[in-house]
Amino acid sequence: MAIRGLRHRLLRHAWVLLIALLLPVIAPRLPVGASLTSAAPSVQVLNAVIEGAPGDQTVPTGPALTVMAPAGATVDSLAASYDRNPASITWANGFGPGVEPQAGSPVLLPPGPGALVRAQNGELPSQFAVALGIDPTVLLAYNVLQEDTPLAGGSYLQVPLADAPQGSLNPAAFVPTSAGTPEVPPSHGGDSFPYGECTYYVATRRSITWSGNAGEWWQNARSSRPEGEVPVAGAVVVFAGPDYSYDGHVAFVDGVNADGSFVIQEMNYDGWGRVDQRTIPAGDPSIVGFIY
Repeated sequence: MAIRGLRHRLLRHAWVLLIALLLPVIAPRLPVGASLTSAAPSVQVLNAVIEGAPGDQTVPTGPALTVMAPAGATVDSLAASYDRNPASITWANGFGPGVEPQAGSPVLLPPGPGALVRAQNGELPSQFAVALGIDPTVLLAYNVLQEDTPLAGGSYLQVPLADAPQGSLNPAAFVPTSAGTPEVPPSHGGDSFPYGECTYYVATRRSITWSGNAGEWWQNARSSRPEGEVPVAGAVVVFAGPDYSYDGHVAFVDGVNADGSFVIQEMNYDGWGRVDQRTIPAGDPSIVGFIY
């Protein structure tokens, strides 16, 4: 165990050294808050999107820690023991829905709360850090990264909340998938909407605690669920416009593509009671927003 832990630390330090050597030739330093991603809307949302000036946030003190999880440890128990943020621990280690640390496994404990920023396809973590104006070693405090290799399009990295550009996603509202992308935590409630309608189908995929026609969901969900303009797997997308009825339309987001388009499953778009799948381009003007 000690040898494996030493090897892990050496790999991390080697990666930091590589970044330090490459930084002068990768890209010029950009102002704090600049980002290579264009998927950060400036929209007021309950708790899914980071708002306000990054400088208004308190910078955490102290280093990140890597601990060996004792038997029976959970994310919440580790967060309480070390006075850390549970959501930042979950995202840093890629713990999916219902996943807890395994006994004896290393767990990264970031020094404070984080925020999720989308990476461009093929972007290196070192380039990502430079674009945000942060030290590349800071990424190692908030993400388990072994080497400076290109990131997949649509994937997200966690950064300190103090350094997050406005519109970054709040990790507390999402769970990470194996692909490094956020997903709305899975849930399912009673199917209290009329069969055959778009609202009925979405209620079979998500726990819907509000009522109303599809066009009313955006307003009716606001008091109980965060909302925003960023497509995330597991979210409910609300549509309005000439391609839809006067009652509007809702669908379930199955996944998000690297180019920003997203795949939906829906009912009553191609016929009453029929379920179909479509890909919606990024920026489609009929999109009202997303309920997380």
